[in-house]
Amino acid sequence: MHPIHLRHAVVLGLSLASCESAPPSTTREPSPAEAPTAVSTPAPTTTKAIEPATPQLGPADPNVVPGPIVVQLDAAENGAPSPAFEAVVGDWYVGEADGQRGLWVDGTSWRHGTPSASLADQAKRLYGERYAEFLDNVKAFAFFPLAVYTGEVPAGDLRVSVRFYAEAGRIDQAAGIAWNIAPDGSYFGARANPLEDNILFFRYQRGKRTILQTVRGVSTPSKEWHTFAVSLQAGQAVVELDGKEQLRREFTEPLAGRVGLWSKADSKVLFRELTIESLAVPTPSNP
Repeated sequence: MHPIHLRHAVVLGLSLASCESAPPSTTREPSPAEAPTAVSTPAPTTTKAIEPATPQLGPADPNVVPGPIVVQLDAAENGAPSPAFEAVVGDWYVGEADGQRGLWVDGTSWRHGTPSASLADQAKRLYGERYAEFLDNVKAFAFFPLAVYTGEVPAGDLRVSVRFYAEAGRIDQAAGIAWNIAPDGSYFGARANPLEDNILFFRYQRGKRTILQTVRGVSTPSKEWHTFAVSLQAGQAVVELDGKEQLRREFTEPLAGRVGLWSKADSKVLFRELTIESLAVPTPSNP
């Protein structure tokens, strides 16, 4: 069934976006008020039904580490949704920039409105009977576009990476990765932002985002390709930009739930080459 891209009004002015950066100590970002209806033309849609991605499970042999999962973000015609994702918040569609195709998040055409009935169908496909919790919490704060990968991920420690190209956004140009996306709608995330030249590590829970750590002075020019990665291993989270470690912090939460792509406000960002890699250490065999 085709998920309808959700559009939400989110900003009452440009001042809130500038407040996203937070000191390293834990802070909470206030929910933005609704803004007037945008006049931009919405992204094109398609009537083609979306088939959920085939689950990709790791091998049963504990001595074999599963190979990377490379998610094709452009496996559809331009303007169509990606068959590998449920776009539960925001406008997500296949397109191209700088001669490369991928998955756009497009916040330029947001408008007033409430989530349509398709959100319930998407939540059911992702989380079965616990979909109601997810539905309530995602609707609670529609400032953050979120596309959830429909396939399974390997158990244990993970590395998730994606390439992105920030094309536009007057308030934000945020490109991020979300993980531990739970049936109650909560998740952890990290993001880069060319407009602010910083990296954020945060948690989203009960309709609010808590910024856990900020790293400033990270140059991320717009209209250039960058690689953003999060490694979750041995009780630590390591965030990299273009192959360079930018943030490291303790992360002892069990790895569970789904992974996805994340953005904010009026960002228009193209994502390519989402890669999910197991970092599990093979179990030593008995002599």
